[in-house]
Amino acid sequence: MPEGPGFTAVDLRPLSEGEGTGAYCVNDAGTIVGESGSWPVWWDGDGAPTPFPILDGCSGGRAISVNAAGLVVGSLYVGEHLRPVCWRPDGRVCALELPDGAVSGTACRVNARGSVLGNVMWPGYRWRALRWGPGGEAVELAALPGDGETQGHDLNGWDEVVGSAKNGTGSRTAVRWTAEGKISKLPPPRRATACGITDSGAILGDGVVWNRDGGTVLLTGDPEFSAGQLVRITGRGVAIGWGVTPDRRGTCARWDPDGRPTVLRPLPSDDATTCFDIDDAGTVVGESAGQGTVRPVRWDADATPLPLPSPAGLTAIVAQHINTSGTVIIGYGFAADSSTYRGIAWLRS
Repeated sequence: MPEGPGFTAVDLRPLSEGEGTGAYCVNDAGTIVGESGSWPVWWDGDGAPTPFPILDGCSGGRAISVNAAGLVVGSLYVGEHLRPVCWRPDGRVCALELPDGAVSGTACRVNARGSVLGNVMWPGYRWRALRWGPGGEAVELAALPGDGETQGHDLNGWDEVVGSAKNGTGSRTAVRWTAEGKISKLPPPRRATACGITDSGAILGDGVVWNRDGGTVLLTGDPEFSAGQLVRITGRGVAIGWGVTPDRRGTCARWDPDGRPTVLRPLPSDDATTCFDIDDAGTVVGESAGQGTVRPVRWDADATPLPLPSPAGLTAIVAQHINTSGTVIIGYGFAADSSTYRGIAWLRS
């Protein structure tokens, strides 16, 4: 495991030789969850995989999210459909019940209370957002007038959810659901979706943060770039995302709670960046690209770009997630000997 600048790279090994692996979430205890081949797994700090059990009649699946207590959620394959499930800290797998008439569903987030956010599908590929309580009970998330589709993207520690909803004419808009499941449109400036919500009620959309008191903060890149997609917001109200420079290069930025941007520049010899996640201290992770190459990178509080190393036998490509304490980063690289993509963990030295 070669040493990098502050982090050690670990190959997240497969259950079976030659399989690809993917890591999707890591908690502050260092538990990493994802999939090996098409089987849900978790990895320890040495990169050794342990398979999760699955329900009878299922053929595999993936683990998507894990909370601080070790409760894991994900989805299993049932023929051509998906079944949302959770794995208890003791390893037991439990089905998350689907509403009557639903044929498929996913679980995508679990909060500290053990509440789970997901999306379920009815015949005709009609999707609706759903939340399960800590006891597994389904909480219906209302639709807009016209009973259009809804999609949930994030939930906070108070069981409030944000995402998008279509009205009767098919127009999509950003929405918020209360803990009781009541829906409301987010105020101007109008956006198609909301992608993040903090425990204080700050909601992130493309180019804007809506605060619980009704105020808004616009997130722009002037004059260096045009803001594009926003991806994460921390509990302190710091947001990250990316946009495009006047000469058409991708660049990412970190905005403080007042909307002031700090450009996150590429590694030397590269010319473009993309970011995906941020920890509570403001460390951002993503990729730096140039001349046909892509490398994983982290930016600390002073926005200096720092490369992340490759484990032996892998070429690291991108860093996608970091736990809130900043002790573990996860992403993936390429294994030339098996022509597969493999998960990588970077552990703070």
